[in-house]
Amino acid sequence: MMAPQLNIFAKYLCVIVMDEEKVCSAIKSHNEYKADIAEAELVESGEEELKVKFEGNFSLSCCMDEYFIDLVYQLEDEGIEVEFKDFQQVGEKSFVAEYEVK
Repeated sequence: MMAPQLNIFAKYLCVIVMDEEKVCSAIKSHNEYKADIAEAELVESGEEELKVKFEGNFSLSCCMDEYFIDLVYQLEDEGIEVEFKDFQQVGEKSFVAEYEVK
């Protein structure tokens, strides 16, 4: 009886890993174009939320959230629907953006 439960868990875990690979692919794509301004790094990946750290010499002026919103489009290209929610400054030149998975 334990074996089927482990198999179900293993399948579930595999789905999460595959989605995380897509997230990492989207972040890689983002970094190809924006790393010189704001490099992205996956902090947390879950069923309902993503957290991505952005670090770099990007402008802290009006519309700075555009750096975070651009990742939404890269994620959509990978088949992951998210909505940008918020960001918090975590260092002098680093921020963590939060996305809700749809």
